[in-house]
Amino acid sequence: MQPSDTAYPRLKSNINASDLAHWYTPSPEELIFCDSIVRGPNTRLGFLLALKTFQRLGYFLTSNEIPDAIIEHIASIEEEIPSRALLQQYDQSRSRKTHVGRIRKFLDVKTFNNEARQLLMQTLREVALLKEDLADIVNVGIEVLVRHRYELPAFSTLVREARSQRASANQILFSAVYDRLHESGRVFLDQLYVVGDNPSRTSPWNDLKRDAPKATLDGLRSVVAHYDELTALSHHVPLLFTIPVAKLNQLALEGMSLDAARMADMESQKRYTMTLALIKRQLARVAEDLCDMFCKQMLRAQHKAEEELREYLTANQEKTDEILRRFAQLETVLNSDGSMETQLTLTRQLVTSRPDLCEFSRVHAEHGGKNECRFMWGHFKARRAELLRILGKLRFVATSHDKSIERALAFIQSNQRRQTAWLSLNEQLTPNDLSWIPDKWRKLVFGENHKATPTQINRRHFEVCVCLQLVQELKSGDICVPVSDAYADYRDQLLSTAECARTREEYGEQVGLPVCPELFVSHLQGLLAQTALAVDEGYPNNAHFKITDGRAVLSPLTKKPIPPGFQLVDNALSRKLQSHEISILDVLCDTMQWLNWGCHFGPLSGHESKLRDEAYRQILTTFAYGTGLGPTQVAKSVAGISDRQIAFINQRHVTSDKLEAAIREAINGYNRFWLPKYWGDTWRAAADGTQWDLYENNLLSERHIRYGGYGGVAYYHVSDTYIALFSHFIPCGVWEAVYILDGLIKNDSDIQADTVHGDTQAQSTPVFGLAFLLGIKLMPRIRNWKDLKCYKADSEEAYRYIDDLFTKERIDWELIALHLPDMLQVAQSIKAGRIAPSTILRKLGTASRKNKLYYAFRELGRVVRTIFLLEYIGSEELRRIIQGATNKCEGFNKFAQWVYFAADQIQENVRDEQLKIIKYNHLIANLLIFHNCRTMTQALKELEDEGTVLTPEILAAMNLYRTGHLSRFGAYELRDRAVEPIDYDVRLAVKPKTRVKL
Repeated sequence: MQPSDTAYPRLKSNINASDLAHWYTPSPEELIFCDSIVRGPNTRLGFLLALKTFQRLGYFLTSNEIPDAIIEHIASIEEEIPSRALLQQYDQSRSRKTHVGRIRKFLDVKTFNNEARQLLMQTLREVALLKEDLADIVNVGIEVLVRHRYELPAFSTLVREARSQRASANQILFSAVYDRLHESGRVFLDQLYVVGDNPSRTSPWNDLKRDAPKATLDGLRSVVAHYDELTALSHHVPLLFTIPVAKLNQLALEGMSLDAARMADMESQKRYTMTLALIKRQLARVAEDLCDMFCKQMLRAQHKAEEELREYLTANQEKTDEILRRFAQLETVLNSDGSMETQLTLTRQLVTSRPDLCEFSRVHAEHGGKNECRFMWGHFKARRAELLRILGKLRFVATSHDKSIERALAFIQSNQRRQTAWLSLNEQLTPNDLSWIPDKWRKLVFGENHKATPTQINRRHFEVCVCLQLVQELKSGDICVPVSDAYADYRDQLLSTAECARTREEYGEQVGLPVCPELFVSHLQGLLAQTALAVDEGYPNNAHFKITDGRAVLSPLTKKPIPPGFQLVDNALSRKLQSHEISILDVLCDTMQWLNWGCHFGPLSGHESKLRDEAYRQILTTFAYGTGLGPTQVAKSVAGISDRQIAFINQRHVTSDKLEAAIREAINGYNRFWLPKYWGDTWRAAADGTQWDLYENNLLSERHIRYGGYGGVAYYHVSDTYIALFSHFIPCGVWEAVYILDGLIKNDSDIQADTVHGDTQAQSTPVFGLAFLLGIKLMPRIRNWKDLKCYKADSEEAYRYIDDLFTKERIDWELIALHLPDMLQVAQSIKAGRIAPSTILRKLGTASRKNKLYYAFRELGRVVRTIFLLEYIGSEELRRIIQGATNKCEGFNKFAQWVYFAADQIQENVRDEQLKIIKYNHLIANLLIFHNCRTMTQALKELEDEGTVLTPEILAAMNLYRTGHLSRFGAYELRDRAVEPIDYDVRLAVKPKTRVKL
């Protein structure tokens, strides 16, 4: 482990002028302190160097460990000529030992003594019980020593002690599980690593890790069987109760990467603990898969019923038309002057002459007319056995006091083998338990007496109705599955009410919102009224927005003209880049030397890597998986590497979290360049998805009309300065707005955005409400925005020009005020990292009569979205910014697909590996962007020095996603490239425009 992997302070090899002035310039008080102690000039320089570097690092360095830039900077302040020889003499002098003590006293820092060592050991011992990653343990130790004003020891001391305490803590935890497991349990688990007589020649350990197939009936049966296998293995899982969740996740992740042979060779105590951790993790995942498959199968049956209804209506359209024609004739007969007897005779003839029409009308009315529910049983029947089997396997628990669905599920299971069409209600299921049944189902479930208090129910229709309702309850969070993670009760992940109340005021200050319900509502009403008034007053001068005869019209944006001189500069830049043509593989080599992004990869166990040529293998592994070539083809194309060596790095050294850390390294390096300041705002980002093709036999893979094929969606958050901040891989069928906030919350790079743009898929009222409470501005590009409702702060308010924009409905301000503490609890929990925004938004994406929080977020979102829509129509500049940001995101999508040039689809068929491939591709794309930025900076500087006129408008129009100078094909050769040190201080004479938040 290197110091760069942790928070251990160290000096940069390249220090810019601003850092030197800020960190290494002695203050007047420090110079007075120096004057009181030191006399000689050479001793004085050594003293100031020791003082300033200790202030920065927390430990003392000798002069040969201090970069020349720092020595020269302090020497210039002292007006001295630095001498390394004289400084080395000072390092070895008795005076320095005296000065070290005086500096500690001056800065109120204690030496790292035995007391500090005991404090460090105790801290590391406690944190090692909770964390597994060595860097995290070391970071906590550093934090405690700094807080207690102790000098930091050597880095090797921290690592050695952290490793020792982690080993000791793990041994305690593993031994506890081992002792409670007993001999019979150990023998039972050891059978997992034996192939035996299995025809497939795979061990149960390998079968344990298999991923879910496509959500077909055969796939569902396979997952149910897998769940049974895991359940049979899980009766020892409760022995893990002493192990923290973070360690269990780490152990399960490591277990997923190991085959049966390596598990059998592992030390027994760790092996059994890791095995149980993986069983626990897989059981939770398979339970989620069963819930997902249940929902997909029910929705599939519903869609087929809707399709059958359409076919039924089309097939009987002639009968419907004939009935309407006869009804018109009936009106004529009744309005005729004939006798009542004549009218009755003619009426009877009209009705009885077509018995088929009478039968059609009776059946149509009996089943509620245009009601797809009447066709549901025919499509449910084929799925019934497997769906009811799921109901028997999983434990569904209501998250509120309303247990009616629980009782309905129990009633179905107890009567699932009955053949009778009608079932009598009893104490197990009473009429009070059936109030939730939708109106369109009531006649089918209760029969002709559906308006009276029911005494019996139709077994078939009731089963379908309950299963459909269960889908809604699972989505809204009204029903949870405790053994799973995604379908667990999300409220258990929230901060406690007491903790939220204690930190609520501080949170309100952070996001700039009042947290008192009355003040919050008043603040919202003021924002809405102020925005509406500003747009109304600016209406006469708004040439792009008009309301004519009550219809709002917003003129489309016109393309901005190309800045004068842009084409000449762009052509000259392209020529310079073409003269430095480079392959993707060489880009990875260069950036590895500059950024050392591979330092974040390493053994999943947290131990030191023992691989030779580790950086070499990390580069090739990233190249193999991020471009679609794969390990086999790369091994054929590059000498000295095998496909197993590449696959080993991917399986044993790389996770999606490690890839995110490497991506963060590229983002932070990119942010140090000066050129991106011309391109956009670091506080803005845009989110958009693009489809990636997958194998069909995969739970994530879905066919979607929007994309026209099977696959998943790579969902990216791209900074307004072009680089991608976060990536996710989601199914095609989900509403993308669910994930739009995750990228900003999970992004911990130096580029922090608080404004996010997207398309129509990136918005809904609950998303607007949650984003507002998180201090995030959601500003999407909405198609058909005129169809959305706008609301007034006060329904009595009238506007001169824009009054037609608003609906007569009013905002339920009382509901917002009532549930503000609950909504803030959600926002505070997200900020604290306890729960992801997507987890909450999946629950808030479905209306539920029990989920009052949904309605509160919806009301808040209506207010926030109205404010945004008013700003959107009132500001052409804002619309251009949104359009530009979303165009950059779409440009990154194409750039990432260009990088993945060697395959038409993702070759992996396991969800975790698919996500890693998206992250690999994201990493390569960001490294190419970093390299492009560096090369363009140098080239533009050369053009400027040659006399080329550059303006902010020309630079702002530049496209960073350039590929003309990048080579994807040809001979792949990994060479030892000598690259110049990166220089982040190269700046152009022209200054970027000052940007102001709108």
